[in-house]
Amino acid sequence: MTTNLRISLAVLSIGFAIEGAGEAYSLVSTGALLPGTSVVFLLSAAVTVLGLLFLFLGRHEWNELHRARARRTNQIFLLSLLGGFVAAVEVAYLYLNPSVGTPLWAEVVFGAALGSLVFGTFATYAYLVFHLVRAPSKVVLLASAVWAFAVSAYIGRDLALALPAIMTLVSTRSLTVEGLVGPVDYLASYLFVSYFLLFAAYLDAHAVVARGPPASAPAASAPDVGPGSTP
Repeated sequence: MTTNLRISLAVLSIGFAIEGAGEAYSLVSTGALLPGTSVVFLLSAAVTVLGLLFLFLGRHEWNELHRARARRTNQIFLLSLLGGFVAAVEVAYLYLNPSVGTPLWAEVVFGAALGSLVFGTFATYAYLVFHLVRAPSKVVLLASAVWAFAVSAYIGRDLALALPAIMTLVSTRSLTVEGLVGPVDYLASYLFVSYFLLFAAYLDAHAVVARGPPASAPAASAPDVGPGSTP
């Protein structure tokens, strides 16, 4: 049985469909409605955490290859969250040391950290099912990741340039999620392409999982691989 694995894929697929539709509408409405204003980062992260949770609960349902892949997926996602942590620490440092100002290095680090946060979630999605899907869907996953990387680079650049304004909001204690995401919310709408590509690839992953592991794969009852073991 692959119940939890299929639930994980379903949760992530639903998230892709919702995010993709929302970002596409935001783009075509040219800002009339920006559904991502408060959740462009948060919803993606929440859906990912929920999907990975079901994946963890179902780690005994698939073969050893998938278990090893799932562990690395969690590691990639944690590394992407590290980008958000670095950005938060930097903002705190600049706030506590106002004499530093917002030098070029601070803008570069801030933009790179948040850009990696955005791209890291898409890298997580692509890596998770890359070994499950068929060749055409592998191309789709790569295209999704490449597009997300390009958009994330632009998002990082714009956030880097917005750092002085963000620090002003922090110093006046008026920074909100909208204040942080607002400068790049419309740009982030272009991520709808990656979301829809991921949705298509995950539909293929659903079909593969429904058929079950290939006959040559290790049995699902094989003992789990410990955290310190080599896959």
